[in-house]
Amino acid sequence: MTQNFQQRPTLALMHGVLVALVTGTILLGTPQTLRAQEAAPENVPVEAQRVEGSISSNEVTTDTTTVETADETSGAAEEVAGPIENDAAPVSPAAGQDGDEAAKPVVSVPVAFDPEMVTERARKLAKNPFENPHRDLPDALANLTADQYEQIRFKSQRAFFNPENTGFSLDLFHPGSMYDVPVAINLVRDGEIQVIPFSAGLFDFGKTGLSANDFSTQGYAGFRLRYPLSDVQSNDELTRFLGASYFRLQGQGQSIGQMARGLAVDLAGPTGEEIPVFKEFWIVEPKKGDQTIRIYALLDSARLTGAYRFDITPGQRSRADISAKLFFRDGVEKIGLAPLNGMFLFGEQRRRTFNDYRGEVHSTDGLLINNGRGEWLWRPLDNPIHLQMSSFLDENPRGFGLLQRDRNFDHYQDLDRRFDQQPGYWVKPKGDWGKGHVELVEIPSPNELNDNIVAYWVPETKPTAGSELQVDYSVTATRDGTGLHPMAQASDTRIMRMAAQGDEDQATTRFVLNFAGGELDYFKRNIAKMRADISASEGEIKNIRIMNDPENGGVRVMFDLLDTTDEAASNLRVFLLYGDQVLSETWTMPWVF
Repeated sequence: MTQNFQQRPTLALMHGVLVALVTGTILLGTPQTLRAQEAAPENVPVEAQRVEGSISSNEVTTDTTTVETADETSGAAEEVAGPIENDAAPVSPAAGQDGDEAAKPVVSVPVAFDPEMVTERARKLAKNPFENPHRDLPDALANLTADQYEQIRFKSQRAFFNPENTGFSLDLFHPGSMYDVPVAINLVRDGEIQVIPFSAGLFDFGKTGLSANDFSTQGYAGFRLRYPLSDVQSNDELTRFLGASYFRLQGQGQSIGQMARGLAVDLAGPTGEEIPVFKEFWIVEPKKGDQTIRIYALLDSARLTGAYRFDITPGQRSRADISAKLFFRDGVEKIGLAPLNGMFLFGEQRRRTFNDYRGEVHSTDGLLINNGRGEWLWRPLDNPIHLQMSSFLDENPRGFGLLQRDRNFDHYQDLDRRFDQQPGYWVKPKGDWGKGHVELVEIPSPNELNDNIVAYWVPETKPTAGSELQVDYSVTATRDGTGLHPMAQASDTRIMRMAAQGDEDQATTRFVLNFAGGELDYFKRNIAKMRADISASEGEIKNIRIMNDPENGGVRVMFDLLDTTDEAASNLRVFLLYGDQVLSETWTMPWVF
């Protein structure tokens, strides 16, 4: 990560209790309202059948070459939303032509695509005042509920790209509901830019009662790429870019789950979050034999712009290699790089009570960090009563991610969401990211509609007006993170408060942790020599036990935490050893007395 900005004085962030720790800093906020990003609707997958090339025949005039589309319903000419800046001038029919000649489509001069165009667009945009990209949709679209919006589906037979060549196919999202930013979408074919003009005729409006005749030019809300992940004849969702700077990525056997973002700006800060948006995309059409598809994107926000490149490779663990160049209109107090979004309502610890038939409800159950010192930390997630922020100080992190380790369907019993199949995301920085911290934000949520968990990297040096920042990393859609490291994993966290039993007794909290994998099964044959290194920044640890767990595999660690301090919270750490050999990652968790 290369950066070119000056140091600014640190500003006060939030009111709350701050507990400084070796592995992290926990900020426990006072009761307040902080809205979580509403989860994007999950469209039911449709089977795509592609046609050769594009769809034909409407007249379209733009500043670049166009991909012509046929509006089956209205037959009206439709233009792509959003400006396309280049030097290509439209070629108009000559004066004095007869009626037939004058009626021919206006064709623009082809424009060659150069990736530097996107970077220069972002750099130029940062020098101009920010323009709010949101616009008022027609009431019929703006008032759609999430369920109604899901009824609007791209017609699978109109998908772009030829599946016989590469397996990739492209379909689009119609604007509506919360998706009110017009997104310009371009194809790069044989090195030339071709605009995909908006056409309502590409969509089936289902049971909404709407039709393509109801809307004029709107601009698309985003797009989705499909690929045969399950088997050679399947047409599974690989990725989608829909809403703000959000995107999703799925691997083989994974269902739609958590999301990643292009950038987070002042998330959970005192001035409120600023939400960047991807306003334009250039999708390079894959050629025969290509195993990776490349996407360029232009990001815009009130205080910054960005030029992004995504190289997306499908597979059992699909991966997006991301390169971003950021340009700052103004200084930013907290920039969040490689942000990940998940949902956690409740898990096996059940620290909050919900009237629900399901045993667990979450798209992610923990944050895994591989810090610059090589230590692996596992932080189980929570749905707290108040906003909770945790910071893990580091230098040159090796990776972090929101994972879904629990893969047992019986623990969820949800046939619709299939939490047991949802992916976890692992971020791997490229190059040195310098000093900073991984920040975890846990937002109180009453239901599963909100993505209330966010994790990202915050550089120590704050960006200033006119500065630039280059960042490169990958995001991998994994399952439970197996293979990231060879040590035992902390698989379960259960907690029980125990009341005092007499006048001289103290109330305690009992923690029950399960560790499995790695070489535990080998070393637990002599479990008497195995020990748990348990520490608490505040309070007293008592009654430590290590037990063989023949039912779940691995071992179970139990200990009690006594409140013997005037402090409000304690940070806990646990890892396993055999003699002096470390056997497990480090389980860490904040605890409010």
